[in-house]
Amino acid sequence: MANITIYKVEPYNKEYYRIFSGIYNDFKQNAINDYNFELEPINYDRFIKSIEDGLLSCLILFEDNIPTGFLVYTTIISESIELNIIHCIGNENLNAKRRLLLEKFIEINKQLMKEKIVTYPMLGKQNTFSNDILEYGFKTVNTAVMGFNLTDITSINKSKEIFIPKLPHDYTITNWKTTYFKDAAEVIYQSFKDSSDVLFDNRFASFKGSKDILEKITENIYGQFLPGITKVLLYKKHPVGFCFANLTNDKIANVPIVAILKKHRRYGFGKILLNQMLNNLLTSAISGGWELKELNASCDADNIAAVSMYTANGFTVQYSYLQAYHPASINCY
Repeated sequence: MANITIYKVEPYNKEYYRIFSGIYNDFKQNAINDYNFELEPINYDRFIKSIEDGLLSCLILFEDNIPTGFLVYTTIISESIELNIIHCIGNENLNAKRRLLLEKFIEINKQLMKEKIVTYPMLGKQNTFSNDILEYGFKTVNTAVMGFNLTDITSINKSKEIFIPKLPHDYTITNWKTTYFKDAAEVIYQSFKDSSDVLFDNRFASFKGSKDILEKITENIYGQFLPGITKVLLYKKHPVGFCFANLTNDKIANVPIVAILKKHRRYGFGKILLNQMLNNLLTSAISGGWELKELNASCDADNIAAVSMYTANGFTVQYSYLQAYHPASINCY
C-alpha cells in the first residue's frame, strides 16, 4: 500500500522554534540567488523576534510533521497586506505546496482582504507560480529593475557625456530641503494617483498615503535618505519635481521615486534630475570614500517613458518580475 503524505499548514508558534530553523536557513542561504534579494535576510533569531513582536506573520507547511515550506506576510507596515515570500524546499509538487500556503493565508485574512489590497512581489523563481495565483483573484504587473554599475568606467563616462539641454526660463534645480515636504507629497500624489503603482500600493491614491510614503523615505525607513543628493525641480521657485536618493546599504544606492507634475512633463526634466542626482552621487561617493557598486530603481516595465529615462542615463534592465496584487473587496476563489 502506497504511503500517503499528510500536509498541514499552521501559523508559527514557539513549539516550532527548533524544527523550523532548518527551512528558514535554507531560504536565507538561497535568497539572493533564487529570489533576487539585494541583501541577505535577517538571521533566524531576529526573524522569530519579528514574528513574536507582531511585525511579521508566518505560516508553515508541514509534510508528515516536517516543515518543508513557509509563507511570510505583514499587515501593519502599510495600508496593504504585504505577502513577502513563499519558500518551499525542492521542486517536487512545488506549486501544489504553494497553493496550500496561499489558501491558508487567504482563509486567515479573508475579512481583512475585503478592505485591503494584497501585494506580492513574485521575485526570482516565484514567477513559476504566476499562472496558479491568477485563480485566486490576483492580477499582475510586469516590473523592471533598472541598474547602473557604479564601478564601470564606460557607464560612468556615458552618464557624464549625456546631452543635457539648458533648463527653460523660470526652471532651476536644487537639493532637498525639509521645507519642500508638503509640496513633495502633493507632487507624488498627483504623479502616481493614476499609475499602475496604485494597483499594488494604494497609498499613492491619496495625499495622506503619499505623505506616508514620503515620510518613510525621508525618515530612513526604506534606507538611508540622501538629502544632499536628492534633486528638486523648481518652477518660479516652487517645487514641481523630485528625484529621491537613498542608500540600501554601503554598496547599493536606490532611486525610490522620480515624480514630476504632469503639466511640467515632456521637457525631459526626469532625465535631467536623474542625471544630476547620479553625477552628484558619483562625486560624493569618490570624495567620501564610499564603496558603492550599484544604483538601482524599479518601474513599470510597460512604462516606456520611465524605462527610457533610466536607459538614457546608462541604466540597464537587470531583471524583471511580476508584481502580483489582489484588489480589495473581490472574491478570491
